[in-house]
Amino acid sequence: MSRLLVRNGTVVDPSQGIHRVMDVLVENGRVAEVRARIDAGDAEVVEAAGFHVAPGFIDIHTHLREPGGEGSETIETGTRAAAAGGFTRIYCMPNTTPVCDSETGVQYVISRAASHGCINVVPVASITKGMLGEELTNFGRLMGCGAGAFSDDGRPVMNAEIMRRALEYTKLLGVPLFEHCEDMNLTAEGHMNEGVVSARLGIKGIPRVSESVMVSRNCALAAATGGHLHVCHVSTRESVHAIREARRNGVRVTAEVSPHHLTMTEDAVLGYNTNAKMKPPLCEKADRDALIEALEDGTIDCIATDHAPHSSQAKDNVFDAAPFGIIGLETAFPVLYTTFVTTKRWTLDFLVEKMTTAPAKVMNADWGTLRPGTQADFSIIELGEPARFERRHIFSKSINSPWIGATMKARIAATFVNGLQVFQHPDVVLAGAGTCEKLAANGTAKPKARKGAKA
Repeated sequence: MSRLLVRNGTVVDPSQGIHRVMDVLVENGRVAEVRARIDAGDAEVVEAAGFHVAPGFIDIHTHLREPGGEGSETIETGTRAAAAGGFTRIYCMPNTTPVCDSETGVQYVISRAASHGCINVVPVASITKGMLGEELTNFGRLMGCGAGAFSDDGRPVMNAEIMRRALEYTKLLGVPLFEHCEDMNLTAEGHMNEGVVSARLGIKGIPRVSESVMVSRNCALAAATGGHLHVCHVSTRESVHAIREARRNGVRVTAEVSPHHLTMTEDAVLGYNTNAKMKPPLCEKADRDALIEALEDGTIDCIATDHAPHSSQAKDNVFDAAPFGIIGLETAFPVLYTTFVTTKRWTLDFLVEKMTTAPAKVMNADWGTLRPGTQADFSIIELGEPARFERRHIFSKSINSPWIGATMKARIAATFVNGLQVFQHPDVVLAGAGTCEKLAANGTAKPKARKGAKA
């Protein structure tokens, strides 16, 4: 029987209301016990004194690009980036080439994740065939072979009747419909938020109403159908208002917000910084403040990275020609901890909850916990020691991050999936932990033989 003991770490598990020094015992890939002073017996030991131990983070909005976009990211590199950020389960969006709109497409992602990935990967299948917004995919069959949700992310469903039917079908199946809310007619050829900054830079803007008008429409459709609408990457205060009102009226709507929208504004674009070009675009400080408050009061449910890798050649371009999106898996927790926890705006428990049990709840799942009997997915975190985030800390195939060179006060020391170590930070010494070698067939990384202390 395989046994691992993570000893004397400060366990932070909001699902159980735990925040204290404890041991975590893992047996055969599952959490066996979480309590103080566990007798390890013949278990392999990782000494976590001075570190924090949290359930593995869950990202319900990630782009892995494979198949078709392997120049920017692959399932192998994307899952390594996720592990480096403390994520143990991610949902990957279907805007690949070809689009993930068939049983073959879903099975491909699952197979590649099992053979080349190092964490849990759940494919999100498209709402419409080819993401063209014209004909619904077969939701039942796609779920039957492993799809976890449905989205045409990047291409909003412009036809209200198609959206209505999609909400009706997903209601029957009990899964959320993820929607990128954007009226493409309003967006037109815009490249950043329409306002003072866009005017100063001479960049065609995207009117903020392009998001909020679609949020309002989709909330109305969710009210009419009873379906579960999940609004992706909320960015404006008007959208927050629409979601808040819908929830007050009993509409089944959930929402996510990305780290970049919580921590940056349109001012980051000054200097024509393409690593601040994203969709939805960064908006004003008032929008950022509204998003923070909405996450705090529960109007927005959880944090999701919208990890969007692009090649250096694509991003190193004039602003108008550069693609939208930034990477964010490695930096999500460190950036948010540094911005909000060290300033005492949030507690550590709040941040961990919004990255674990909150996204799991959106998916109606019981993940993001260290309860005995659950899969042993967790991370060991070093807090408080300022460290510069450098390019060498990026495990994604792409480097389109606005945070390279930033000083952060948190970093992921190690990540475990199914009780197996899948990541070790190159600059952190963790007694008993090892480094990862070749991936195993079950999708986790097989740790090297370690000489950790035995109890």
